[in-house]
Amino acid sequence: MPFMHGLMPLRRTFYYLFTGKDQVQGRCTSVRYGFSSTAIKRRTARCSRFRFWHWAQLQYKNPRVQLIKHVDTVITPFARAYLKDGREVLFDLEGMTREEIESRIARTLGKTELVEKREELMEIVKLNPADFGSKCKRQCMCEIQGTASMYSITAST
Repeated sequence: MPFMHGLMPLRRTFYYLFTGKDQVQGRCTSVRYGFSSTAIKRRTARCSRFRFWHWAQLQYKNPRVQLIKHVDTVITPFARAYLKDGREVLFDLEGMTREEIESRIARTLGKTELVEKREELMEIVKLNPADFGSKCKRQCMCEIQGTASMYSITAST
């Protein structure tokens, strides 16, 4: 298999996908990324490295965001994000390294560290609705509509 040689398999490992920092906020619906593979190499080489290394991470970290690649549609590389309220955010990526592109997208569309920490804590604290007890949402199973208590079953038989 040709894709299992070189650096290609590294980009598909779970650890590499999980270490991606590009997590877009919920207000973004889709991101278009356009570049030219036939233009002058020094213009687009850096952007193609971003696409090579970070595209899979973007897809993994943002499952609800539609990511679209436009190859050979324009000469200068760009990224355009569409927000839920109808606005568009345009990024000019010409001459930027992959780290600069990643930081620009993270600064503009990404979640802040405070939001990420809060979501992480909410995931930890998230209670299972099937749990019962003093620190849970329901004290006893008999509080759920449709469940019979032990006393009503024995009294009717």
